[in-house]
Amino acid sequence: MNRQYFLPPFEEYGFFCFPHSVGLYTKPDDHNVTREEGVRDFSLHFVTAGKGYLELNGTLYTLKQGDVFLHHPNERMRYYTSEEDRWDIYWMQFNGSGLADFLLQRGFHGPSVWFMKDNAMLERAYLDLLDEMEYHSFMRPARISALTYAALVEFVSGAIPFSNKRGTQNVDRIIQILPLMKKNAHHPFVLEEWADKVQLTRNYFCSLFKKVTRMTPLDYITKCRIQLSKQLMLGYPHMAIKEIAIDVGYPSVSYFNKIFMQTEGMTPTEFRKIHFK
Repeated sequence: MNRQYFLPPFEEYGFFCFPHSVGLYTKPDDHNVTREEGVRDFSLHFVTAGKGYLELNGTLYTLKQGDVFLHHPNERMRYYTSEEDRWDIYWMQFNGSGLADFLLQRGFHGPSVWFMKDNAMLERAYLDLLDEMEYHSFMRPARISALTYAALVEFVSGAIPFSNKRGTQNVDRIIQILPLMKKNAHHPFVLEEWADKVQLTRNYFCSLFKKVTRMTPLDYITKCRIQLSKQLMLGYPHMAIKEIAIDVGYPSVSYFNKIFMQTEGMTPTEFRKIHFK
């Protein structure tokens, strides 16, 4: 079943992002696109089943489930489904104020190919957008803009360069170990131990971890500790800051205060006062 919706512009609202069109092609009989001049909008395609091909910057890419390709405005477009294993593909064309800078600052400098570390979240975002237009047409433009932004954020936060796809198995190891790292974040952090758990060298573990999560392993542990400290401060208002520091993995309360200040811009005591006013 194919679904596609085209919308009128709502430039008078000045939305950060808004779609020109959104769709889902399910095993289309003929999906073969060549646009030498591209389109005026950004274009994001997401393959969820089957197989297809993309020509980009002189390279032919074979795309399968989880692969995504992004085109910038007025860039040449050439892509098509496999005839033997036709793809299921979501797409949206969108634009908006500040969008180019938003993508540029996050490393999406031009036409590019990626794959998603979590297919379900991006697919859900597309389906929410399609459902909104099916049930309400364009009568709720602010909602459409918000759902478009949700899909875009799922993409930019979960996309991994296609060049790293050969290491998908190792990527899965990183994703699978994150809950365990969070659960044990209050214990002393030993990088080598975590690298050994996923059977990777220390350097490769650090490199791959940052590509998958956009942060270092220690940064991730720090976020987990700070999150836990907030929960303890607000859930147990009479619990001493020193005790909280120890419970989240910082035996030195002065060091905990320093880390909390660096991440939150205030001391733990200030944070607690603000939220108990």
